Amino acid sequence: MYNVSHFHSTSHEVLCIVSGRAKLCFGGEENPGRVETVVGQGDVVVVPAGVAHRLLEELKKDFLMVGSYPIGKDWDMCYGTAEEEDKIQKIKDLEWFSTDPVYGSEGPVLRV
Repeated sequence: MYNVSHFHSTSHEVLCIVSGRAKLCFGGEENPGRVETVVGQGDVVVVPAGVAHRLLEELKKDFLMVGSYPIGKDWDMCYGTAEEEDKIQKIKDLEWFSTDPVYGSEGPVLRV
């Protein structure tokens, strides 16, 4: 994960922590409602399109994370600038997951 807040407007994202531990921020560091959490090996995080996220601190040097996206979706990089307003407006039209990326057809991601 990048150490600068960013979000994606063209796809939701699934983060899988392969090894190590890190402190992440979701929602933008200037947002009083942001979530800062420590993740570690085996954790999976679903990040909806439009939710800013960033690496705050690598707590173990072997931190490794894999980001993935729904089949057929390409990701973009957005930083919340005024020039991105058209992209931001399209987020509401994105389809949600058709299958939970961890649990399949009965997973909690589908109960949104």
